[in-house]
Amino acid sequence: MAAPRPPPPTASSASFGTASSGGSLPIWEPSACLPRLTRVLNARDLAEALPAIRPGRIFRSGSPSNASLEDALLLRRDLAIQQFVDFRSSSELAEDTAWPLVLSNGVIKTYDSSGRVSEVVVDRNPELAGHGCDAFPAELHRLSLLERNKFIRGLLPRLPYRAVAAAAWYKLVGDEVAMRGAVVPVINAGGLLLIYQILLETASVELARTLEVVAAAAAERKPLLFFCKLGKDRTGTVAALVLTACGASRNQIVADYARSDGVNEVALGGIERMEDVQGMDSAIFASAPAECMEALLDHAQEAYGGLAKYMTGIGFGEERQAALREALTGGDW
Repeated sequence: MAAPRPPPPTASSASFGTASSGGSLPIWEPSACLPRLTRVLNARDLAEALPAIRPGRIFRSGSPSNASLEDALLLRRDLAIQQFVDFRSSSELAEDTAWPLVLSNGVIKTYDSSGRVSEVVVDRNPELAGHGCDAFPAELHRLSLLERNKFIRGLLPRLPYRAVAAAAWYKLVGDEVAMRGAVVPVINAGGLLLIYQILLETASVELARTLEVVAAAAAERKPLLFFCKLGKDRTGTVAALVLTACGASRNQIVADYARSDGVNEVALGGIERMEDVQGMDSAIFASAPAECMEALLDHAQEAYGGLAKYMTGIGFGEERQAALREALTGGDW
């Protein structure tokens, strides 16, 4: 049985629009609330990308781990978000400071590569007492999509043999500058598309579990927010999968991705800080140009038969995709 959902916010705590029927009754617009977030980057409702998705059901953003009190109230009370999915790497998690606000009266679930899940309970936070935003428990699902070892495993087959041999030799003799000179130009030439290709290949288990978490939350009528550090790359890739499952067109998927182009920061699970790849061109990896998502969709078509078939191949098949689509686009919550 689905858990009851908190009521929409009052006029004093949220933005309202005019009813589409032409009347004067106010309607709640989550997309109008999101600009009020002060410490959560790049936040938006996926309904903005695909109008078939009902507003207020699924959101994407940068990390809310450093959210202000006002941000926490907006997420937990005004938007009634009960499920959070975190794609950040183990090294990025050390930057967290404010989760006790957002996850007051919640639980953190961490999934390892073998499928095991560990849980940590988060107590009620006294700062939120009296605000009514933690009346319903929250769950944070941690599913890292980019880790150093996976990135290297996915990168090596893409490097020319001569580059691999040269890098190995320079590494052996301790010439770090020359070693990077053999590898980094290949990464820069591959750009963000290379990162996304590696992500699809090496994080298929995590992506399948992510889709199951999203589908379960939607079926249980629990609003969900998924995010990475900036809400651009890992989040953009998952958004493309969810939008595909919901029937979005190519243009809608590309347009949603390109909205992150103004973030202008690099956050690739800490890969960008690895000594072995110092010299990555930040101008390339801080962007989110439409042509990059166009190229990813082309790659998915060539390699897997499209993103829908990719999802089927990793265990989230047509029936599961249809159920997710119905839960996000149909009925009333």
